[in-house]
Amino acid sequence: MEDLERLVAGRLRALDDAAPSPELHERLMSRVNHQVKTRRRRRRIAQAAAGLSLVAAAAVVTPLALDSGASSPSDPSMLAASERPGPLHERGSAPSGPGGGPSGSARPGTAGGVPRDLPSGKILNAFGVTSDGAVLGTGVGPKGRSDGVLWRADVSGLLAVPSPVAEPKGLYAASGSRNMTIWAERRGGAYELMCRSGEGEAVQLGSGGVARRGGVGVGFHADRDVAVWTDKAEGTVWTAHGCDGVPEPLTLGYAAGFAYPYAYVLSTDGRGRPTGEVQRVQVETGTQETRELPRTHLAKDVLYTAGAGTFSVADGRSLTVYDAETWQASQLPEPLPTGDSASLTAGDGLVVYSTHGQDADKALIYETGSGQTRVHDGEAYAKGEWLLTRDDEAYRLTSAP
Repeated sequence: MEDLERLVAGRLRALDDAAPSPELHERLMSRVNHQVKTRRRRRRIAQAAAGLSLVAAAAVVTPLALDSGASSPSDPSMLAASERPGPLHERGSAPSGPGGGPSGSARPGTAGGVPRDLPSGKILNAFGVTSDGAVLGTGVGPKGRSDGVLWRADVSGLLAVPSPVAEPKGLYAASGSRNMTIWAERRGGAYELMCRSGEGEAVQLGSGGVARRGGVGVGFHADRDVAVWTDKAEGTVWTAHGCDGVPEPLTLGYAAGFAYPYAYVLSTDGRGRPTGEVQRVQVETGTQETRELPRTHLAKDVLYTAGAGTFSVADGRSLTVYDAETWQASQLPEPLPTGDSASLTAGDGLVVYSTHGQDADKALIYETGSGQTRVHDGEAYAKGEWLLTRDDEAYRLTSAP
């Protein structure tokens, strides 16, 4: 415990260049003790992984490795098309160099990063970033095989390390917010939406399964502790407040995007094909506004995402960003990066199209306020106020502009 106290004091001096006050030291030690107890309870989920307890404990009581220097092979078939892979570097870091993502600063008083090496012996590959700055992902080995564990790294923690959430069958995507983590889990011949809040047990949301569209849409989203998903049984979009909330139907169709408080739902015909109408539904009141999409934005391989005041569509050749209020479309003149697979994410003022391939990963980052774009050498993901970028073999988490 004395070593842990010295580490905390050293972290504080590195942040403030001054000795911490007794009150601040006591408060942070209490927080660290809580994190240690939390992670010890979570560890039982991943005890099948060799050496889990020893490695996880070492990650807590030793200085954080911000960059493991390991390679990052990934299997696109194992990762969600709308929220995808990577390790994490640091929060509140300096702006990236030429070709990097937008500069930004994290909230004052936070520090550290998340080591990429996992207790399972795999390398953390993230599905993306949540609206509160947590990273969800799974472990992938040199041959692209997953460890089958859903990991969550809450970067706001002083000594943040990935913690196991669940070991779901068929894990392909996850989403979440501050007090909830949701994922699709294969049960029998269908996928069900599962939800876990804090230290609680995982519960199933709804009973109609989870729909996917063309193999690229995950069919479920979370923001501000509200879940939105499409059931496979009836083609109905549902919502629930928290893991213990009672699911309530919103409308018929497919949930293409969600940025609280608006869900964007593709209207479908009797065969489940999109008609071209998009319903913008306020999840708290149920009020709806009808928008229109051109036929070129309805193909099976099209990607959708929603951000604060935007709804975006990428068809593999071009990126179109719609103003959610006026529905005025802005089509980026720049060609999209190419790769074996792609993802599309959005946050507060950012839309990010990221490609993934064996040769190289690139991301096109678009700032909706200034209209500026830049290409980042590596993957990138946006959600809420956060931008997660990959620089070489590490990730950096910064605030969006």
